[in-house]
Amino acid sequence: MRFTRLYMATAAVSLVACAKQPTTTPADSQTTDQSWRKTTPEPLAERPFVVPEPVSGTLSNGIQVVMVENHEVPLVYVRLTLNVGGFMDPADRPGLASVTMDMLNEGANGQSAAEISAALAQLGSSLGSSAGSDGAQVALTTLSSKLEPSLDLMTHVALQPDFPADDWELMQSKLLQDLEAQKKDPNSINSRAWSKLLYGEQYLGHHPTSDGYTDMTTEDMKSWYDAYFDPSQAIILVGGDTTLAEIQPLLEARFGSWEADAQADPAIVLPTTDNLPEQQGGTIYLIDSPGAAQSVIRAGTFVGNRLDSDYAAFTLANHVIGGQFSARINLNLREDKGWTYGARSWTTYNHLPGLWSVRTSVVTPHTKDAVVEIIGEIDRSLGESPITQDELSRSIEGMLGTRPLSFEKPDFLLDQTKNIHRYGLPKDWLATHDARFREVNLEQAQQAWNQHISTEKMTWVIVGDLATIQPSLAELGLPMVQIDADGQPVP
Repeated sequence: MRFTRLYMATAAVSLVACAKQPTTTPADSQTTDQSWRKTTPEPLAERPFVVPEPVSGTLSNGIQVVMVENHEVPLVYVRLTLNVGGFMDPADRPGLASVTMDMLNEGANGQSAAEISAALAQLGSSLGSSAGSDGAQVALTTLSSKLEPSLDLMTHVALQPDFPADDWELMQSKLLQDLEAQKKDPNSINSRAWSKLLYGEQYLGHHPTSDGYTDMTTEDMKSWYDAYFDPSQAIILVGGDTTLAEIQPLLEARFGSWEADAQADPAIVLPTTDNLPEQQGGTIYLIDSPGAAQSVIRAGTFVGNRLDSDYAAFTLANHVIGGQFSARINLNLREDKGWTYGARSWTTYNHLPGLWSVRTSVVTPHTKDAVVEIIGEIDRSLGESPITQDELSRSIEGMLGTRPLSFEKPDFLLDQTKNIHRYGLPKDWLATHDARFREVNLEQAQQAWNQHISTEKMTWVIVGDLATIQPSLAELGLPMVQIDADGQPVP
């Protein structure tokens, strides 16, 4: 009540004050130039941006250390990164790399997960370990004043894991529950079937299974760790409030004596295109989700690599057609039709050729209509309605104008440095990025788009209520195959 009376009193005083202000007469307004209100401000002059330059050193055992200084805040980021991940999972143990890395901080050097967590909390630090399809890492973020004791904990977790069986039982139970939940989630179902169709039983198509998790043991984890958690596969990335001269001796003291296991077999076999399934261009693969209010749609095809001469041109072309909010596909399906919250297209790059895809979720009654509109937008962009200079210019400025924001935290630059190391990109990949994109002209962008994209080559995966959507989709005249969540044909 006091607040209400105070607010009313303040408002009354404001009204009185406004009433006492002199009013402007029409004659006065004519003498004030207001034309600027109707004129769009000119863009500010382009401000030069120089990518921070990493410096590097080497530990006595050959591990490279890459350092990016940033002294704006008293934080240090340390990433022990390895170029081995899920692509090396055994055929009967999909997910083993991820589980092994997740288990590192569940117990190490005789300390339990709770004790490690408590020690990190006292230091104000965070420490995590994980593995993806292409790599693994142990990541530390700490105050620069707590760097040394935090590095001690990081070393214990990375080099002295205990793999406690009790903790694995708890994690195993959760993973099995997560798998069951994914089987009911249309987005997860779509992603799983999509990668299985495009990659087959290898690489990104090699998914964890209930049987694999059930049969997995801590001995399997120890075997994977001993074979692949190896200094020959490692690089240490450091960013933040320290210097190479300060951090390298600290890392040398903790990781310099780390040697490869003489009995380990760190032979790494990278994924190849040899085992990719043959794509049936234009085919729609349907997965039933009875009663679904929305249909999850994904379509795409393999395209080129980042080292291709037209990489920048294709990236900008995609930005125009589907890669941003103002792209044609999103404006059509969301802003014009109102069938979806959003539609985007992007390219996933890894050890295999880039995979371009467009994805959206639309209301069930307009599933066929959305497919028609996506095909139409792509076909028009390849023919009667090519990319315009205005669209290309806006994409270049939008992409490069916001890019410096990504470097506010060292994490982004460390991730980019990791990719350069992992995928064999040129050392000046980041430094020359903006120039490569600014050099793209309209003809090059259109040519790259036309060369890589064709609706006739696209594979479609749609998860939805088949009783509702299948009859109308059949009207498209495209081949249709019903599959289950694992990408297997339904009899």
